[in-house]
Amino acid sequence: MTVARRLAAGMTVVLFLGTAASAVDLSRLDRNVDGELVIACLGDSNTSSVWQASLAGGFPPEQGWCEQLERMLEDESVTMMNRGLGGATVTPRRELGVARAKAFFSGYDQLKSVLAEDTVDVVVFAFGTNDALPKLNGDPESIVDHYNRLFRRGRSRGLIGIVAQTPTILPHRVTGELRRSLPLIAETNERIVETFSPRYIVDFGTTFGVEDFMDHLHMNAIGHRKRAEAARAALERLAETEPVPAGVRALDWHAGHWGVPSGETPPDPPD
Repeated sequence: MTVARRLAAGMTVVLFLGTAASAVDLSRLDRNVDGELVIACLGDSNTSSVWQASLAGGFPPEQGWCEQLERMLEDESVTMMNRGLGGATVTPRRELGVARAKAFFSGYDQLKSVLAEDTVDVVVFAFGTNDALPKLNGDPESIVDHYNRLFRRGRSRGLIGIVAQTPTILPHRVTGELRRSLPLIAETNERIVETFSPRYIVDFGTTFGVEDFMDHLHMNAIGHRKRAEAARAALERLAETEPVPAGVRALDWHAGHWGVPSGETPPDPPD
């Protein structure tokens, strides 16, 4: 069952197509109660607007989904932080057999940089494409396991995590080798839906068509707008259900997550 069907089965989802400010009070997501809602966008080249802008036929950085989302919310108390990097994976690079040549190439590196800020309230995890490519050959079970670890680590530090489904690859524009990624991406998205509560999922996987891509992997500004709309819908849905913060960061959590018992935060993977 797709995340869209799962969400529709449990609640009414309103997807705003315009640029009007959010109709929901997002201040409930201000976990450290400092009067500012800081949202960090973690991910790969489909999050890194600077990377996208460097491509031939790319678009200005302000057209990335993270940047478009900030404008859509029209709230001076909201700050977006884009930590995406082209080539990044949610799975540790050494686990995939690839040397980690740069900082922030894995979800663990990016989350570590966010935790060091001590101002972030919400983290959107948007990886998966590179994990599923043939050269890395990530296993869907392992991919979602690492999403779960990152989600729990952020939660143990008082952050709210939102896990994004991975967009597909355009099959008519890829070689036979890359076609092997399609079932891996589909299974990864199914496992995300099975693992996380609908309120902690953003649908980056089912609402995009050919017109939203500038090549077989990367979205254009229109696709990024759709991503921003989906992320806004997820934030509004979460703000309606997330408990009001108590004024201090949580030490642990015991609810809201499916299929995984609460307990100690998993350790970082070995270097």
